[in-house]
Amino acid sequence: MNKFNTSSINSGEEQEHSASSPSLQYRSTTTGYDDRLIELEMENARLNRLVAELLVKNQQLRRPD
Repeated sequence: MNKFNTSSINSGEEQEHSASSPSLQYRSTTTGYDDRLIELEMENARLNRLVAELLVKNQQLRRPD
């Protein structure tokens, strides 16, 4: 049904590449970590703004008119 390119599997090119360049694997992991860190910092800032808005609304509701 589907034809796959098995030349790299049979020759072991994929294994050689990953073994010869561990710094690339580390770099991609670090990049993923950095991206995740930025994403979490943005989410944290969004949540902090949300909490601040809710505190203001809560204060307004508690104020006797």
